[in-house]
Amino acid sequence: MGKRIFLTVVSVLFVAGSAFATNGMRMIGFGPTQDSMGGASVGVNLDAASVLTNPAGIQALGGRVDFGASYFKPSVKLDVMGNEFTSDKGASPVPALGLVIPLNATTSFGLGAYGVSGMGVDYNMQSMSMGLLNTSYSLMRFAPGISYKVNDMISVGATINIMYATMEYAMMNSMAGGEVVNMGASSFGYGATIGITVKPMEMLTIGLAYETTSKFQDFKFNQYTSNASGNDYGVSENKLSFDQPMSATLGFGLKPISGLVLAFDVQWIKWSETNGNDLPEFTGGNFDMQWDDQIVYKFGLQYQLLPSFALRAGVNYGKMPLSEDNQNALMANMFFPAVAEWHYTVGAGISLTDKLNIDLGYMYSPEAKVKSFGGESKMSQYALDMGIAYKF
Repeated sequence: MGKRIFLTVVSVLFVAGSAFATNGMRMIGFGPTQDSMGGASVGVNLDAASVLTNPAGIQALGGRVDFGASYFKPSVKLDVMGNEFTSDKGASPVPALGLVIPLNATTSFGLGAYGVSGMGVDYNMQSMSMGLLNTSYSLMRFAPGISYKVNDMISVGATINIMYATMEYAMMNSMAGGEVVNMGASSFGYGATIGITVKPMEMLTIGLAYETTSKFQDFKFNQYTSNASGNDYGVSENKLSFDQPMSATLGFGLKPISGLVLAFDVQWIKWSETNGNDLPEFTGGNFDMQWDDQIVYKFGLQYQLLPSFALRAGVNYGKMPLSEDNQNALMANMFFPAVAEWHYTVGAGISLTDKLNIDLGYMYSPEAKVKSFGGESKMSQYALDMGIAYKF
């Protein structure tokens, strides 16, 4: 029985709504500068967060530290058989820390510590006698890396991606009317990112970044279950294998006139290898999410309006990874609104001194939804970003 209950729990966990989800489960960018430019950053390197997206570019940044945070707030709703539920999960703080240290004229060391993805909901479904549904998943990435300037045209870079994820959930035991409670589990993961930038002319930079599949330890849950009478079904251990997918991004940076920077990225995220057919794997079998791969388009601009004031704006679009042609996948994912597609962003950079900057950003994702014959899940999002950059 424990395995059958766990199947139900894990199914709902992964269809349970996203707190961070933007491009699938991923943030569109890292830190206020990238976020305010729609996430476009592989062909244009403007701050230390580039150590995550294209480490080749950090060599041109000099010495600097960027520290910031995002206040990320989704609005998640679920309509089931005419009953609408709103998630009570609050806003999520998303940390951002990047550091670049020049080692010599051609080599720089970089270090990034960023929140990169997450999900979670808090539904009170008592009106349908379905109790409470509370889930939480978060993923942090710690990325040390090196950038090397081959010549005036080419730079290369690489990072080791060390990751830490946490997950917990509690929900109704649909078989017995009681509760299923998991206090939490954690998992370490690893991967790598390699990148290159090519500058064929002064006004144009081309970037290419490849992020490997991130392999994680199994999440190991000590699961407690009970029935409606409070009888204890006991504690069982269950395992979940949940990796993060590879991605490849081609980026272009253009400086057509003095003070204007244009950035455009095209990113491929291979969700099918971690969330696709018969994935992810868990105790007792597989959970078939059937996510498609995702192509994400990112466009951003920065204009230096004044010597101490820069304006930024961007657009980010990626078709949801859920296949609308697959009713089973829609049913499996109707509680997990990884459905955000359009993202609109604005921001500003303010120079207080030659060495100290403040960066601000705002992102809005209008309501998107996914339907099936079982109901409708929908979500909108906004995020506020603030960061401080110090150059040395």
